[in-house]
Amino acid sequence: MNTTSPFLTHLRHGPLLCDGGMGTELHARGVPYEHCFEQLNLSSPELIKGIHLDYIAAGAQIIETNTFGANRYRLAEHGLAHAVREINRAGAKIAREARELSDLPIFLAGNIGPLGSPLAPLGSIKETEAYAAFLEQAEALLQAGVDLFLLETFSDITEMRAALSAVRNITDLPIVALMTFTDDGRVASGEDPQVVARTLQEQGADIVGVNCALGPSSMFDVVAAMCHTTSEQLFIAAQPNAGLPKRVGNRFMYIATPDYFATYARRFLDLGVRLIGGCCGTTPQHIAAMRKVLDESVPQEGRAQNVKIEPVPEALQEHKVHPPENDPGIVQTTHLADLLLKENFVVSVEMRPPRSVKYTRFLQNAALLRDGGADIINIPDNAMARVRMNNIAAARLIQQYVGLETIVHFTPRDRNLMAVQSDVIGAHATGIRNILAITGDPPGHGDFPHATGIWDVDSIGLIAMMHNLNQGLDAKGRRLAAQSSFYIGCAANPTATDVALDLERLQQKIESGAMYVMTQPIFDANALLDYLEQYTQRYGALRMPLIVGLQPLHSYQQAEKFHNEVPGIVIPDHIRARLYQAGEAASRVGIEQTMEVFDALAPIVQGVYIMPLDRFELIHELLPYIRSRKAACAKSTV
Repeated sequence: MNTTSPFLTHLRHGPLLCDGGMGTELHARGVPYEHCFEQLNLSSPELIKGIHLDYIAAGAQIIETNTFGANRYRLAEHGLAHAVREINRAGAKIAREARELSDLPIFLAGNIGPLGSPLAPLGSIKETEAYAAFLEQAEALLQAGVDLFLLETFSDITEMRAALSAVRNITDLPIVALMTFTDDGRVASGEDPQVVARTLQEQGADIVGVNCALGPSSMFDVVAAMCHTTSEQLFIAAQPNAGLPKRVGNRFMYIATPDYFATYARRFLDLGVRLIGGCCGTTPQHIAAMRKVLDESVPQEGRAQNVKIEPVPEALQEHKVHPPENDPGIVQTTHLADLLLKENFVVSVEMRPPRSVKYTRFLQNAALLRDGGADIINIPDNAMARVRMNNIAAARLIQQYVGLETIVHFTPRDRNLMAVQSDVIGAHATGIRNILAITGDPPGHGDFPHATGIWDVDSIGLIAMMHNLNQGLDAKGRRLAAQSSFYIGCAANPTATDVALDLERLQQKIESGAMYVMTQPIFDANALLDYLEQYTQRYGALRMPLIVGLQPLHSYQQAEKFHNEVPGIVIPDHIRARLYQAGEAASRVGIEQTMEVFDALAPIVQGVYIMPLDRFELIHELLPYIRSRKAACAKSTV
């Protein structure tokens, strides 16, 4: 069992509530049963997202991707066998977006159902073919960033073994394995609850249980048998149907009420069930009724605990400026400045701000990074022109509630010269002092392609303006009442199309007042080494802290997208070929490649800027390696 999984840690503290029926809700909203529900991930993502949000609002802590039938065999019935990966990735993306709009620590479950046709000898699908189909689906969900896998509604234990084997062979994420039982207490392939539970555990399931076909009353005895015969290390799950369906006109109606589900939720909890949810016929109302029972029945100390948000340290509560009287150019240093000026190695991690007004999970992730050893949090400014919470506000939340200093990216793309000055002064007033000046991505690439960019100044002008503020002057050189204390950073792009121009602009940024340099993500160490050599030949040695950007890649598809579609990012052919050849192991190769780049650059950089794209679990693997390698490098130079 994966003992470090946040999901399993939550289960050890207390039960979790899963969502209810996706198909039931889609049909209630006008989608006919004959339609391919999974295709809606592509054609109607907002519809799927709305259902996820309804279940989250009802109290679900786990939402399942709309991918139950997104395997090659079921999709082939709708002419969509070619779209397995696209549909699964879209399903995970929609669920992730729903979570981002929530302020709760929601887990994303990659949902996988049976193939829809029996395996040989009853059918034509060989076990090896079943394995390949499940592997294809699982890889797509894994690459899209699910937190766990939920295999459900299997009635043939051989097919379940194939699905479990496919998932377990590519990941150690938690797996929930649920089978469907008949009224006689056995699965269709003949096994009883005890055999099913034991077999699924041996095949790598972390949670086993029952879903679909049976209502709460009929399911209770099956679940009880599992609870009484399994080890304490195995968690049990129950997700019943809302009774048997009744046909009314052209619709199937389920008669089990939310109150009835609440009654059985208490009984399941008394048995020791740790994962409770609903299947066919259940709605957000059923989930809300069970949520109330869980809140009333589980003692506070037994509930799954959220990450603790510490109060801001006293040192971060107020930054007072005390420059020497005869030298107004010297500013009060930030924690980042102290680290770099004392030649300490710095690890900064990027966090994208929330996409709505809710920010609890954002702060929880920041706390996890703090506890994992990050020195600084980097917060982009609507990167890729995608609208998110104002990053100055997001930075203030982190510094106030998590106690970790931030670097705020600041672009004049969306602000005229008046607004630029106003916003940076406001940032300073709220304790935001580390600013990375960037020009910004064109708005035509983002959420509102018809929005206009302003750019009264570019990043060089922005640096000069903040340098003036540090001198107690405004952008026109007029004296102000007080000096600011910005620690000003600038960006460098060693893989720029015109390297000579980028070198020239870097020198202008330094002459305008930049104090440290952060690079775009580097995927080949030689790119940065060559860039620095050319800089030295033109302008002399770079005499300020250099922080290298690192972005772990998790798939060949991601590398191709970044290389071909994202301005400023160049991923060499040999790196993309290596990821392609790695296949299902691409995520592992991406981490190894990141480590190799750092090994080559460790002697010449004073920090790293890790861009995990919300895959924060990578930090716990990369950060110890980076620190140990940097320490070894430092010893070798003594």
